[in-house]
Amino acid sequence: MTFFRRRLQNVLAVFIVALALLVIHETYRIALYQEQFLSGWLLFLAVLLLIAYNARKHISVLPIWDSAKWLQLHIYLGLLSILLFLLHIGWNIPNGWLEGLLAVFFIGAALSGIIGLYLSRRLARLLTRRGEEMIFERIPGFIVELRRKAEDLVLECSSATGSSTISDYYTAELSPFFSGPKNLVHHLRGSQMALFNMVKQIENMDRYLNEMERQFSDRLRQVIEKKDELDYQYALQATLKGWLFFHIPLSYGVVIVGTIHLVLVYAFTGGI
Repeated sequence: MTFFRRRLQNVLAVFIVALALLVIHETYRIALYQEQFLSGWLLFLAVLLLIAYNARKHISVLPIWDSAKWLQLHIYLGLLSILLFLLHIGWNIPNGWLEGLLAVFFIGAALSGIIGLYLSRRLARLLTRRGEEMIFERIPGFIVELRRKAEDLVLECSSATGSSTISDYYTAELSPFFSGPKNLVHHLRGSQMALFNMVKQIENMDRYLNEMERQFSDRLRQVIEKKDELDYQYALQATLKGWLFFHIPLSYGVVIVGTIHLVLVYAFTGGI
């Protein structure tokens, strides 16, 4: 089955399920069966299943589908849970502080999930466009190695040429650049303006250098370009990982506050 046909099949299935939910919910409302209990329980169970995806990622040895199928289930069930949430609140703004807090957690989880889906689709493709994809946790160590390489290169140039031009330039302009990941916003925008400006500065400086110094400046430019590639990888991977620090806590917040809400509802109404 092609990617397009599989995607079309999934979307059609979600549409049919959504339509069925609308019909069943409306049937319960007309029959006075307290449709909020139906939508509430379905929503609560959907959120629990969505939370289970995070556990599935950390327990890969379990023979319960592969990660790709869980991801597809997570995406489409997440979309259906938005419909269930709207049905549960009756398409109105919740009243009451607990209901409001639960709505804030759910909306935050839903929005962060949609943003994360967009980022994972867009940034995953961009990661392959520049340099070699690296393990995120190792990038800071590679940056330290490049800083040492750049500093050694500057010292070697000063010793070999007796000139401090490149050394002064490194101290004034490049030392902050090599201190850690930089230009994160530029890289997320897909802009290489920061790299272009640094290379332009080196080219402008070349007119004041002799032949030996130009050889060192060429080598320094190569280190700068490599550092910029690491910054690019860091910016994209940090963003892909960072949104989870919002999405996962908000999702667990939905479960915790939702459980309290469920207990209180049954305590004060006696259930259905």
